[in-house]
Amino acid sequence: MKTALLTARTGDMHRGRCLPDLLREQAEAQPESLAVVGGGRGLTFRELEQAAGGLAASLLRLGVGADDCVGLFAEPSVDLMTGAWGILFSGAAYLPLSPEYPEDRLRYMIEDSRTRVIVAQDHLAARLKELAPRGTRVVTPADAAGCSEVRPVAPRADSLAYVIYTSGSTGRPKGVMIERRSILSQMRWMHACGHLGKGTTVLQKTPMSFDAAQWEILAPAIGARVVTGAPGLYRDPEALITTIVENEVTTLQCVPTLLQALLDTEEFQQCTTLRRVFSGGEALSRQLARTFSRDLPWASLVNLYGPTECTINATACLVDPDTLGDGPGTVPIGVPVDNTQCFILDADLAPVDIGETGELYIGGAQLARGYLHRPDQTQERFIPSPFVPTERLYKTGDLAYWNPDGTIQFAGRVDNQVKLRGYRVELDEIAVAIEEHTWVRRAAAVVTDDPRTGFQNLVACIELNPKEAALMDQGNHGAHHQSKASRLQVRAQLSDPGLRESAELTGRPEVELPGRQTSQRRRREVFARKTYRFYDGGQVTRADILELLDPRPARSFSRALDELRIAELGEILRWFGQFHSDERLLPKYAYASPGALYATQMYLETGGGVAGLAQGVYYYHPADHTLVRVGEAGERSGGYLSVHFAGKKRAVEPVYKNNIQEVLEFETGHMVGVFEEVLPEYGLTIRPLGYQPSRKDRLDVDEEDYYLGTFEIRSDDGAPRQDPTEVYVQAHPGGVAGLPAGQYRYADGELQLISDALVLPKHVIAINQQVYERAGFGITAVSRADQKWLEYISLGTKLHHLQRNDLGLGFMSSGYSSKTGHPLPAARRIDDILAACGIASGASYFFLGSRVSEEQIRSEGMYEDAVHMKGPAEIIKDELAHFLPDYMIPNRVLVLGELPLTANGKVDGKALAASEQLRSADSATPYVAPATRHERWLAEAWGKALKYDHVSLEDDFFAAGGNSLTAVTLVNKINREFGTQLPFQVVFECPKMGDLAARIAGNRTEPASRLVPLHAGSTGSAVFCWPGLGGYPMNLRLLGRETGLGNPFYGIQAYGINAGEEPYPTIREMAAADVAEIRRAQPEGPYTLWGYSFGARVAFEAAWQLEQSGAQVENLFLICPGNPEVREADGDRYGREAAYRNPAYVTILFSVFAGSISGPDLDQCLEAARDEDSFIAVVQRLLPALDQELIRRITRIVAQTYEFEYSFHELAERRVHAPVTLFKAAGDDYSFVESSSGYSAAPPRVVDLDGDHYSVLKEQGIAELVSAIRARLGR
Repeated sequence: MKTALLTARTGDMHRGRCLPDLLREQAEAQPESLAVVGGGRGLTFRELEQAAGGLAASLLRLGVGADDCVGLFAEPSVDLMTGAWGILFSGAAYLPLSPEYPEDRLRYMIEDSRTRVIVAQDHLAARLKELAPRGTRVVTPADAAGCSEVRPVAPRADSLAYVIYTSGSTGRPKGVMIERRSILSQMRWMHACGHLGKGTTVLQKTPMSFDAAQWEILAPAIGARVVTGAPGLYRDPEALITTIVENEVTTLQCVPTLLQALLDTEEFQQCTTLRRVFSGGEALSRQLARTFSRDLPWASLVNLYGPTECTINATACLVDPDTLGDGPGTVPIGVPVDNTQCFILDADLAPVDIGETGELYIGGAQLARGYLHRPDQTQERFIPSPFVPTERLYKTGDLAYWNPDGTIQFAGRVDNQVKLRGYRVELDEIAVAIEEHTWVRRAAAVVTDDPRTGFQNLVACIELNPKEAALMDQGNHGAHHQSKASRLQVRAQLSDPGLRESAELTGRPEVELPGRQTSQRRRREVFARKTYRFYDGGQVTRADILELLDPRPARSFSRALDELRIAELGEILRWFGQFHSDERLLPKYAYASPGALYATQMYLETGGGVAGLAQGVYYYHPADHTLVRVGEAGERSGGYLSVHFAGKKRAVEPVYKNNIQEVLEFETGHMVGVFEEVLPEYGLTIRPLGYQPSRKDRLDVDEEDYYLGTFEIRSDDGAPRQDPTEVYVQAHPGGVAGLPAGQYRYADGELQLISDALVLPKHVIAINQQVYERAGFGITAVSRADQKWLEYISLGTKLHHLQRNDLGLGFMSSGYSSKTGHPLPAARRIDDILAACGIASGASYFFLGSRVSEEQIRSEGMYEDAVHMKGPAEIIKDELAHFLPDYMIPNRVLVLGELPLTANGKVDGKALAASEQLRSADSATPYVAPATRHERWLAEAWGKALKYDHVSLEDDFFAAGGNSLTAVTLVNKINREFGTQLPFQVVFECPKMGDLAARIAGNRTEPASRLVPLHAGSTGSAVFCWPGLGGYPMNLRLLGRETGLGNPFYGIQAYGINAGEEPYPTIREMAAADVAEIRRAQPEGPYTLWGYSFGARVAFEAAWQLEQSGAQVENLFLICPGNPEVREADGDRYGREAAYRNPAYVTILFSVFAGSISGPDLDQCLEAARDEDSFIAVVQRLLPALDQELIRRITRIVAQTYEFEYSFHELAERRVHAPVTLFKAAGDDYSFVESSSGYSAAPPRVVDLDGDHYSVLKEQGIAELVSAIRARLGR
């Protein structure tokens, strides 16, 4: 059993016990050798020592000492090097503060580390002074110039060398404290292994805020020369290569991603001075290592591993090119470095066997002291060793196992969590849940950044199981068969792709047919013939099936073809034209077309003498109801009427790749079916004339188009219609009354059971499986046509006749065979069932059916066409809502052909994240360019507010990262630009850019509802929630989004926020007006009322008023109903007086805007605010995006409502019957309801929260509140 591998300790290579001593030794050994170069400057070892000593003297005069954090605010440069070494010489610890970091993060690091002194480059000092807290001392190289070195007291080995901030589980970074002995051990190991030393030139290009940069910065202690790269060099492979070549760099470290980018260039092989390349930060693939060894055979590659908490790297593996062909897909992380131990343990902290995966624990000299000012987290991650209790181990959270050769293999993370939407989300948990879906073979969850908006999206990447989720064109399918997000099929349908283009027909003879205006009877029949996907008509019986299949009697009326008049021909052909409805996007036809593309064109040919037509070939234009002559007749002279069918390939190809001819022949059959039903009324019939491809030449169509066959219209001779199809009926379990489940053959008017086997849901196309579940039965038509060209045409004709029943039975085609080798699963299943019964297979067409309602039959809408709106991706996303909470539901489900896998067969998350499919899908909304003046102006203002380019009309304000401040800023700009008076809640009413632009263009200024929609739920009664003082509800948006109840969620904006409104003077009047708004949105109860902070008082009053009117209030949630506690002295002197001389009032008023009752900004406000104008000025300086007049209106609402309290008498009068729950924030004072009793029929339930009054609605605290609410509701 392998527990740890401890490499031999190295002897002291120097007598010095700390890094400054080592640098001094180098200054003595090679004083004139260059220690650091960069930016046109250079320092020898002696000069570096002197510069560091001078800076140390300046710092010591400021009182810094051991374990003090001294900030280092510098770009990669000689100044950075002297800064780090100067701080070390002073005995303090340096805190890297990268100028690339956001100012908020820098400010947090400075405040959290309690840093009082910061070393900054001269040109960065002014910026630093703006973001650093008051009282912070800033020291520049110029300040230190001329200071004589003061030799400090030698620091202890266990004093701090530096502090590195790394991401924390709480959402805030945490400082890792590295002691001098730890970094000394690391540097000595690098020297002992030959990685660093005299004659080594190191490129310092890693951002200094990363722990891996420290050995680059400190390399002079081992005698190495350091070349400082230009800022951002690590992002520019070509510039990096130039720097290596020009400075003869021998030693480089980079993450595998950067190493791959370097190898992808042709110039990397010019770096002939390189001798060592270190890879770390990510798993190093064997493939990448092989490429490196092939391209740079003169250099060695070292794979490093180590958490920040273990001083840069805890293990190392010198890559042997001869072994890269064996083993898992990644290079081992190697063996522990000197004075370091590694343990791989199970959940009980027992060692695991070789090859068995466990969690990696690290011990030894390189362990950090812990987390700065976080003893609880230190105790959690740095645990007592189960083997030597006096020593500690660091719990890495990484999975690993021992290889037989004693090296360690990294195997992933114990958890795969990310912080998203205020929750710590387990990505693997989401993936596993998605894989429970029967359609999904594999799944992975990935967090991506939208490239246009910068907003984070949770994307579920899935690989469909083709055995459970068949697609059209399986194996050759386009992305639109996996997801309907592109709306490709709908856009194709809207373009009338099957019509001949106007340019083709211009100038040709045209016959305007009579009968364009059609009768109501015909219209009803056309709209009744639908592809039905919902079956709302009730139970189907065995008798219904038999009546459906019973042949209809043939009509006997006959007339000569030459008697046909043009008006009658117009009536006949009108059945093939388009019908329109205000309820539909797409035109309606009397016959079905696979994919609703209507790509089959119809041509009439006559030798003359029929319906007054001159001889020729005519194209029937279904949109114009005209005949356009396209060619000469060629059949024969005299009175005949032939019908040629041709398929337009370009109309089908965008949607279907396989079986194009088959679907065109089905459509031809549907059209023949229409003729067979219509012509007998005119004494005519239609019969096959033959399949002669040469006839295509007379149609003047593209060479690529399909000739589908020719039929002849002639006198009806009374002969029965030929039907060369066999019919098989499958009854679904419980689907047909009187017919047990099974497969039946229809013959001689009876249904004969032939098999218990059925076409199952998985055998139909994935998007149709929900239809299968609703259907009561299925029918398969098998063609026995004696002419091959009629096989699929006859199947289309059969389905058309079944669809045109008067029994209230509806159908949807659900699978077919193929003459080109691409049968759909339903057809393969039918073939297997028939073969098992000894029945020959043939061309087949399978369709689902059941009873439909009269309402469905009469409908002229698109209720049945919903399948065109959702593909597998959208359906899966919808179904995830049934077993995942809202915050874990992906923004998008992306269906890929296959997910990339690691060598051990697991989904390769890194490869997936880097995949082109994921990158191209990052933006969930299609780009629709602004076109109108209002759209273009708004796009520019929107982009500036949200800081991204290429704003689309489809962009959602909040999905793109908008918040309350940006919403206010944007609306103010709109109102100023266009002279409108749009209320601020307009952004919630019209969150899409295009909708908002239309609202501006319409210049509608009618009063908007003060109920601001914060979450568009779909189930249950709405939640109505009041905000705190000031009445602005946008800080409730996170609560509305994350609660995940499925209900609509409205924030109630106070009357007085919008221009021209005067706040109500009492809570009673405020609540009455709000109740009226609520009743307009939801006339009847039960009502769900929530209130936050001051809003809890209004919610209570509204609940009482609703109950007094006889309405039921289902729940009353009072969230943080107590006031946040201000400083005692502030609160006692003036009580609840709303005056600027009252610090308690100003503090609460300030918190309405700042969301906090502490900090330097508040101190400035208390000092400066003496009246309303000076207070507004303070807020405007703090929040320049807020409009001055809005600040004034909110301020006056607060002033009006700050003193609102229930008197004892008023509260005694009010007794609500609704269950009351108090969610009490930490640190809040007692609320108006806690100081009384009897106000509720049942005692209220009190839930104590750990978050404070303000944090419970923010990202870091919302999860706790939401969890408490859901628990209270039993969710």
